[in-house]
Amino acid sequence: MPLERVKTGIEGLDSMLKGGIPKRHHVLFAGGPGTGKTTMAMEFLYHGAQAGETCAFISLEEKPDRIVENITSTFPGWKDLKKLIKDEKLIIVKAEKWNFENLVDMIQSLVDHRGVKRLVVDSSTLLKLYFNSKLEFRRKLFELMDFLANIDCTMVLTAELPTSDRSLMRHGAEQFVADGIIVLYNLEKAEKRVRAIEVLKMRGTDHAREIAPIKFGPDGIEVFEGEKVY
Repeated sequence: MPLERVKTGIEGLDSMLKGGIPKRHHVLFAGGPGTGKTTMAMEFLYHGAQAGETCAFISLEEKPDRIVENITSTFPGWKDLKKLIKDEKLIIVKAEKWNFENLVDMIQSLVDHRGVKRLVVDSSTLLKLYFNSKLEFRRKLFELMDFLANIDCTMVLTAELPTSDRSLMRHGAEQFVADGIIVLYNLEKAEKRVRAIEVLKMRGTDHAREIAPIKFGPDGIEVFEGEKVY
């Protein structure tokens, strides 16, 4: 059987992924501060909502109004964003209780009762604060991924890495248990920074191995597959 894929809607990225993220995978969007992880995760949901899917964004920190304000400012070309939210094709909620079981219940309710097919949790870095030890966090993360593997939903977790320097990056527990990892960078080139993206891993499918430059424009993110970063 051909592998079912979920298109991100970001053309160059879908090409790097050989057609999109495998359906029902849980994928990590990771990167240093200010690399655009949350923005890319929201674009993944936005294109799904435009295609008629019900999509949800669970924030562990920012309030929904603030998220909408930031996205509207970043992508002014998304004229239908507020209508998609009003029509509940794009659901943005904040997890009010810092409790892992509550988060799992929220995810299950969104999938079972609201028919959510694409889900983002922002961010797994804050999720660590739910637990008293790294071991407990890793154990619960395995439980979450196991739970997600049995529901009809494709999920993105964002993860904050301590640096934007590719050579100094270290991988946490969430990167070992995720089905895929897409890393965003702010790389130094001469006297300026260049945004770039890399598909570090994606279980069950081939993918591009090169780092590609990216650009954030008024209508969304552009990925220039095949172009050199340096």
